[in-house]
Amino acid sequence: MQEPLRQVKLVEGLDEKPKLSLDRIQTAVSDSFNPRDAALELARKLRPDEAACVVFFCSPRYDLKVLSAALQGHFVGTTLIGCTTAGEISQRGLTENSITAFSLPKSHFAVEAMLLNNLAFLSEDQVMRSVQDRVYALEKRAIAMAPGQSFAFTLLDGMSIREEIMLGLLADALGGMPLLGGSAGDGLDFGDTYVYHAGAFHGNAAVLLLVNTRCPFRVISGHHFGPSTEKMVVTKADPERRVVLEINAEPAAPEYCRIMGLSLDELNASTFALNPLGVRFGENLYVRSIQQVNDDLSLTFFCAIDTGIVLTKLRDVGMIEHFQAMMRDAHDAIGDTQVVIGADCIHRLIEAEENGTAKALSNTYRKHRVVGFNTYGEQCDGLHLNHSFTGIAIGEPQY
Repeated sequence: MQEPLRQVKLVEGLDEKPKLSLDRIQTAVSDSFNPRDAALELARKLRPDEAACVVFFCSPRYDLKVLSAALQGHFVGTTLIGCTTAGEISQRGLTENSITAFSLPKSHFAVEAMLLNNLAFLSEDQVMRSVQDRVYALEKRAIAMAPGQSFAFTLLDGMSIREEIMLGLLADALGGMPLLGGSAGDGLDFGDTYVYHAGAFHGNAAVLLLVNTRCPFRVISGHHFGPSTEKMVVTKADPERRVVLEINAEPAAPEYCRIMGLSLDELNASTFALNPLGVRFGENLYVRSIQQVNDDLSLTFFCAIDTGIVLTKLRDVGMIEHFQAMMRDAHDAIGDTQVVIGADCIHRLIEAEENGTAKALSNTYRKHRVVGFNTYGEQCDGLHLNHSFTGIAIGEPQY
C-alpha cells in the first residue's frame, strides 16, 4: 500500500507569535525534526507557567524517547498530554512531520488528567472508580459552577481495538458529561500508536482529560456522506479483530471490488478513503471505513463490524461545505471561537488529497482556528466513529 503524496502548500506569511493576553488559549506548531528544538519552540509559544494544561499532537516520525524527555524538561509542573498522529492540524492548516499543540490558561480553565493503562485488562469497576474519582476532583477545583460547563477529551491507542469498549465505560462513568476525542495514529503504517501522559509515551493506553471552563463551547461531529441504494451484507466476520471475511457469502475483498467497480490491485488507503461504506442505526448513518486488505482477501475495518450488518455504499455530499455548515451552527450557539480542537479522520485527509481539495480544506481549517490531528477513529460520547470531523469549538471567555 502506497502512502499518498502530501502536497498541501502551507499558507505563507502567517504571524505565529502568541497572543499577549494572559487569559486566551495559546496555539503553537513546530516543524523542526529535532525533538529538542521542537519542544523548546512549543514551550516558548505556549507559556506553560500560565497554563492549566497543554495538549500536543506529534508525528510518529519523531524519536519519541528524546521528544518525551525534552517535553518533560520544558513543561515541568504543567499537566501535559498528547499522542502520535496520522497528520497534524495547526494554525497553519494541514501539516505533517510536525508537532502542534494548544494550552488552556489557568484563568479560565481547570483540568484533571488521568492515564488508563493496559486497556485489554481493565475492568468495568476499575474504570468507573478511577473516572468518578477524577470527576469529583474536578468538581472541587471547578472555576465555573453552572451546569454544562465541563467536558471530557480522550486520546486512545489507535491500534488497541478497544475504543468501543472503553468509550462505553467512560460515557457511563462520566454521567452525561460531553465526551470527544480521537484515536492516535501512525502515519499510514498501522503499526504502533501512542498516547502521552506524565512524562512518557504509552501503548495500549488511553488518556482522559476533564475540563471545566468559563468559556462557552460546542461539540461538533459529523460526516459528509449520504446513503445510496446499493447495499451488501456481512456474512462472515471476526468482530474481535474488526475483520470481515465474507460479504454476500463471497470473499470480502473481491465482492467489495465488484460492488464498487474496482479491481483487487487498486485496493489501498486511497481507494478505501474514496469508496466508504456506511451502516444505519435507527435514524443515523455511520461510516465504516476499511483500513486494509489482507492476504486472505479479508478486509480489516477501523471500527466495529460484525456478521449480519448491512453495509451501504455512500455518496459524497461535500466535505468542505459540510464542515462550514457545522461551524456556522457552532457560531450561532457560542459566537466567535478561540479554537476548534479537532479529531479529523485520516481518510478525510486522503480523500482531500486525491480529489484536489486539500489546499482548500487546509485554508478552511486555518480560517476556523482548528488545532488537532488526523486520527485512526474519532470519539463522540460513547461512540467510536470513522470518516468524521469530531471536535469542540471553544468560545470567548464569559467573565
